[in-house]
Amino acid sequence: MIWLLVALCWIISFLFAGIEAGLLALDPVRLRHRAKSGDRGARRLQEMLKEPDRLLVTVLLVTNAADITALIILTHELVSRLGWLGYPIAVAIALPVYLFLLGVLPKSLFRRFPLRAVVRLSGLLELTTNLLWPLHAIGAFIERSIFARAKNPPRLFAGREELKMIAVQSEESGALSSTERAMIHNVVDFTAVKVQDVMVPLEKTVSFHPDDSPKDVLETSAKIGIDRFPIFADNAKPLGLINVYDILFDTESSRPLRHYMRRIVTASENESAYRVVRRLRGARIGLAAVVDSHQKSTGIVALEDLVRQLVQG
Repeated sequence: MIWLLVALCWIISFLFAGIEAGLLALDPVRLRHRAKSGDRGARRLQEMLKEPDRLLVTVLLVTNAADITALIILTHELVSRLGWLGYPIAVAIALPVYLFLLGVLPKSLFRRFPLRAVVRLSGLLELTTNLLWPLHAIGAFIERSIFARAKNPPRLFAGREELKMIAVQSEESGALSSTERAMIHNVVDFTAVKVQDVMVPLEKTVSFHPDDSPKDVLETSAKIGIDRFPIFADNAKPLGLINVYDILFDTESSRPLRHYMRRIVTASENESAYRVVRRLRGARIGLAAVVDSHQKSTGIVALEDLVRQLVQG
C-alpha cells in the first residue's frame, strides 16, 4: 500500500510537471481556433487561462506537494526497514526518478504536443484549481494587503507575438512566402520602435539659422545632395524647414532665408515612430525635429529613414 501511494504521488507529479511545460509552450492561436470549433476541453482551458497566475500557482503547488510527500514516505519506509542505510538508498532511488522521470521526461513529452496534452487534462486541472481555492483566496488577500502592486498599462506585446506566430504558421503551410512573412514581422515590430531608435543626432545634422544666406543653402544642397534642411534658433529651438526648390523657383533672389521657412513637425524622443510616420504623412512633410522636454532640438528624423526601418526591420 505504501509503495502504491508513492507511485500515485509520482504519477501526479509527472502529470502536473508536464502540464506546467505544456502551458508555457501553448499556442494561443491554435487554442482559440480549437475552442471555436466546439472542443469543450479547449474552452475550459481558455477560460482558466484568463487567470494565468492562479493556474500556474496550482500546478506548482500540486507538483511540489506530490514530490515532497513521495520523498517523505519513501524515506520513512526505507529507514523503518533498513535503519540508517535507508537514507542513502532513498537518495539513490529518488535522484534519477526526480531528475529524469519527473523532470526531463514529462517536460519533453508535453512540449512536443502541448495543446493536445493540456486540453485532455484540462478537467483535472480545473478540479484541482477549484479544490485549492482557499489557498488562492489567502494568497490573493496577502498580495493585496502587503504586496500591493501598481497596475501596469495594457500592452500590445502579446498581440504582436500572436500576429507573428500566425505569419510563421502561414509560411509553413505555404500561404505566405518568406519575404511576405518577413514584411509582416517588420510591420508588427515597427509599432514598438521609438523615434530615438531612428533619429539622426543633432551633432550629425546639417542645419541652418534663419539669418543665413539662401545661397549657402543652395551650395550645401549641391554638395551633399539633400533638398530639405531644418532651421534652428541659437538656443537649438526648431523654427522651421527649408525646401531647396522653394529657393530655386523663386524669381526674387534677394529674399532672406526666413522667407522660405515652412512649418516643421516636432516629435519627442520616446514617441512612437509609427505615430510620427502618420503625422508626417498627414502634414505632407518629410522631416521632423526631435526635441527634449525643454523643447530643445536633439536631432532630426526623416520620413525616408522611418520607412527604411519599417521595410528592413
